[in-house]
Amino acid sequence: MLIQKLNQINKVLKSLIQITDEDIKNIKKANHNKIFNNIKLKEDLAKEFQKLKNEIDNILKNRNLPIDKIFTKEEEVAFEEFKTLLNSFYEKHKLFSKLSFSVTNFYNVLLEKIKNKKKITYDKDDIQNPFIKVKA
Repeated sequence: MLIQKLNQINKVLKSLIQITDEDIKNIKKANHNKIFNNIKLKEDLAKEFQKLKNEIDNILKNRNLPIDKIFTKEEEVAFEEFKTLLNSFYEKHKLFSKLSFSVTNFYNVLLEKIKNKKKITYDKDDIQNPFIKVKA
């Protein structure tokens, strides 16, 4: 039973890693629609991950064995893969989050400049230092 749950959670992590890799490529290409299309899928996978994690926790608690005997050899291999995949997903998601934050920050600053919080008065200073310059 545990080996099945570990294999399932590893499959979920592999899917999350693949989608996050795609999202990293797409954010670098400014292909935001593909990123937005992945949101629901990633949310569903995150819910599945949480459900499987809870099931694994319950199985391990019910075994009531010493820590060195809690896994069979096959389960130990699957658990090591789980740890590796989880770390990989963490690193990739951290990179994606940094990129997302940078893009968000860029657009927020750009919008602030476009909106120009300072009232345009057409004084000499405003005309000489416009945010947007027109070239002929």
